[in-house]
Amino acid sequence: MPARLGAGLGRVRLLNLREIRTHRLRLFTSLIVVIVSSALLVAVLGTYGSLTASVRQFNAAIAGTADLEVAAIADSGVEQDLVGQIRRDVPDVKAAVPMVRGSVTIGDRTIPLLGSDYQVTSLSGEVAAAAEAGGPSVSLDDLADGIIAGPGTGLHEGQQVSIGDTEVRVLRVVPGGAADELNQGNYIFAYLGLAQRLTGMDGRVDSVLVVVAPGADVATVRSGIERVVDGRAVVVNPDFRAEQAEVASSVTRDATLLVSLVSLVIAAFLVFNTMNMAVASRRQSLAMVRALGARRGDLVGDMLGEAALFGLVGGLIGVPLGWAAGRWAISTVPALNRDQVSIEIGYHLPGYAPVVAVVACVIACVAATSLAARSVFSVSPVEAMSQGEAAADASSRRGPLVWVSAIAGIVGLIGSWVIVATVPDRPAILAGAVYAIGALLLCFALTKPLVEMVVRLARLFGGPGRLASVNTERAPRRAWATLMTVAVAIAVGIGTSGALDNLVGSISKSLDGLGDPDFYVSSTGKEQVPLGPVLPEQIAGEVRAVPGVAEVIPGQWASVNIGDARVLMQGLVPGSKAPFMRKASAEAVQQVLAGDGILLSNVLARTLDAHVGSTLRLATPTGYHDLVVRDTVDYVSIDSGTAAMSSTLLGQWFDRPGATYLQVMTTPDADEARVRVALEEIAAAHPATGGVVPQVYSGAEALAATKMEAEASGAFTVAIQWIVSVAAAIALLNTLLLSVIERRRELGVLRAMGASRRFLSQMVLAEAGAVAVVGAVIGLVMGVVLHVLSDEILSATTSLDIAYSPRPITVVYVGVSVVLCLVGALVPARRAARLNISESIASE
Repeated sequence: MPARLGAGLGRVRLLNLREIRTHRLRLFTSLIVVIVSSALLVAVLGTYGSLTASVRQFNAAIAGTADLEVAAIADSGVEQDLVGQIRRDVPDVKAAVPMVRGSVTIGDRTIPLLGSDYQVTSLSGEVAAAAEAGGPSVSLDDLADGIIAGPGTGLHEGQQVSIGDTEVRVLRVVPGGAADELNQGNYIFAYLGLAQRLTGMDGRVDSVLVVVAPGADVATVRSGIERVVDGRAVVVNPDFRAEQAEVASSVTRDATLLVSLVSLVIAAFLVFNTMNMAVASRRQSLAMVRALGARRGDLVGDMLGEAALFGLVGGLIGVPLGWAAGRWAISTVPALNRDQVSIEIGYHLPGYAPVVAVVACVIACVAATSLAARSVFSVSPVEAMSQGEAAADASSRRGPLVWVSAIAGIVGLIGSWVIVATVPDRPAILAGAVYAIGALLLCFALTKPLVEMVVRLARLFGGPGRLASVNTERAPRRAWATLMTVAVAIAVGIGTSGALDNLVGSISKSLDGLGDPDFYVSSTGKEQVPLGPVLPEQIAGEVRAVPGVAEVIPGQWASVNIGDARVLMQGLVPGSKAPFMRKASAEAVQQVLAGDGILLSNVLARTLDAHVGSTLRLATPTGYHDLVVRDTVDYVSIDSGTAAMSSTLLGQWFDRPGATYLQVMTTPDADEARVRVALEEIAAAHPATGGVVPQVYSGAEALAATKMEAEASGAFTVAIQWIVSVAAAIALLNTLLLSVIERRRELGVLRAMGASRRFLSQMVLAEAGAVAVVGAVIGLVMGVVLHVLSDEILSATTSLDIAYSPRPITVVYVGVSVVLCLVGALVPARRAARLNISESIASE
């Protein structure tokens, strides 16, 4: 046993440690590919769930230990009397806590406002801690006009602030620590009466949080509450808002998930390719040790151990880089507005993400090493020690492996389209990964014709090219690995960027009519749907009196809970310039305006399993009401979907009279600059509830902002694409560098025979150029098909009709990749030209 251990250590010193010392650049470039792939995994896994996690954390901080939530159907809330009825009529209710959620403006900042009564301490959450921060020294009189501020608000104890037309005093500032967990400390808390006044919810609350008595059956309590509520509100689990947020971000999440799956397949391929090439380059030293009597099993074990360590180190280094990349990406995401509350988005890295990233890197490195070792050890030691390429690499791939790869690749390509056509909703995204795997397998099976294309193209570069073609013929696997590295970088760029561009175009098309009004006067900024608060009544009259204003059309958006689903409902009036009016049939629009029907987006129709002619029963604060679905239309996916009904019915049924926005049309000869100034003065003079100042913006600005939001939703997707491109570039440099190192002796012989440094450089560049062109063609074909497939995938997940349209920038991707390949070849070309003749000839 000691002898065997000593032999093992000797092999490690002779082969592994010596390899590291001798080929530091090769080690570094290979390690970089693993590091970038690990960082990509961590960044994707962390960023993908951060949006939902932030909402979930915010709601958990409010709900605390609540078992159930009675949520208002609409933004108008529910009657406060419902709280007393639940406490009185439902057994086993330990506490029924009323909650008010909203936002207020203090100075130039919009701050979330939370309100409740004395029972809030029963929840044992961060809101309960905020309420208790008032301390025993705070009297009931103080609570009538006093607030408690979070540490992130910038307010200080004793400060007097104005919220709308109400003067309030900061009673306490909650100490940091646990308080920061609630919306990063950016909130204020007020007791119920003051909170209702500040948000315009007099006599109403947004929800009731219910704590069930110990030992009681939650399902029984829920049934009792539902009987008391009788359709005036929805009874749900307290985490339902996080589920709604996940649905609301479906466009962003689906696009990111699609690109992530494809990119992770490509990253795994790059790691596999890099390790495969690195092991193959050591065949001579391995063959020498085998000739001296070392057993194949021992050598394979040493190599697998080294690969596992390599993957472990690279994976661990990539974790903090991925964390930083994901945190940066999340920092660019604006605060999320949910239920008129601005929620700060924080970076939440799941505990399993670093483990998954490291394990994936180790598995990829070990798998690549095992296959490369099989190739190296498939030839005799004498043949492996020969200079030039080993026979295992020089021979074309043939036999069952080629046929299995070809069949599996074709099945994968066909299967990706079958998945898109038959699998509904988000699972259809798997088609992207299936396509990537299928394309790589098919290209693997086509190694021989692809390499022949490289050989023929290289011969066009004269003498250096002809010699380069000979080198390519002798090393088909290396040529295939290099050209596929180029191809995948181009394919990811063309496929993902093209699909995102088409998605943004389709979103813009679905909002046709949004930009028609000359101006909007809205309760929110142009980046948000104007869900409220309702504008003061006098604004509309004063706007109509502005010189140059031809027409003012009021409208309203409301957030409505249908069960656990959050739906955005638009109230329409005759003459509205709205996408629903433009897209739905004229007959359907007339029926809806007359109060005899409802319009649904395709997403909502799918969610509710409804179709034209279906009758929907809506639970509202005024009871149940039925409406017939008159038409379904393409509309950008917002929450669980969007709908439109008569503005009059919306105000009556959901207790929301008034308008949340005004569409303003001007006369042909109006001075729009003066009109805008006048509108802004009117808006500033009439703040809405909570001190919110109405915003003025043009229709063109509203449409542009919506497009920017759609583009921003794909910002991280584009970042992932760049990470993959960087990884591909490094892998390409690594492969080209290995090709020079492997041919060091023969390059030295050429120099000894009189070949100039320039000739050797041209030979390396000719091979790289031929590989780049063939790789670009393959990447172009793969990318275009991926682009079309991605459009179909996003159409399935968003219910938008996303039409394929080619992008001129595709040519740029191809050109940049070819140039990158040539630039990447400069380093090994210069290295080849500067080889010392005597040392190269004498090299191993």
